[in-house]
Amino acid sequence: MARLKHIQRRLENWAIWSSRGAGGGRGFATKSVLASEVWSRGSYNHVAIPVEDEEAWATDQAVTALKLGKGHLFKTIDFIYLKDLGIKETAQRMERQPSTIKAQLEQADHSIAAWLEARAEERERTRAAAAVSAAKDKAL
Repeated sequence: MARLKHIQRRLENWAIWSSRGAGGGRGFATKSVLASEVWSRGSYNHVAIPVEDEEAWATDQAVTALKLGKGHLFKTIDFIYLKDLGIKETAQRMERQPSTIKAQLEQADHSIAAWLEARAEERERTRAAAAVSAAKDKAL
């Protein structure tokens, strides 16, 4: 199993989004960006990197879903992406080998991808059911 590049990119976007306080802040930062551990990744030459809010919000839901039944993967994502600790420091804090942390990142990528795919399929089923219902109403 290997890391999924598109999920890694989503997690980077999510980390920047989270560090800016977008998660649940209703337009106001939930913490100071100056105190953020990830903020340095959110800019290039002091210019803010644009963040896709809708994608980050969906990623946040997928990451949060890891808490139930896959808490070790959630903790790994938190240490790597939100606390920006890196593999070695995360391994030390979780009392695991770096190779285990890398494997957990791979597992988290695949779990997040599966969650996002299931969500997309559910949206499509809902859209299709609404279209059928609208067509029936129009026929009557």
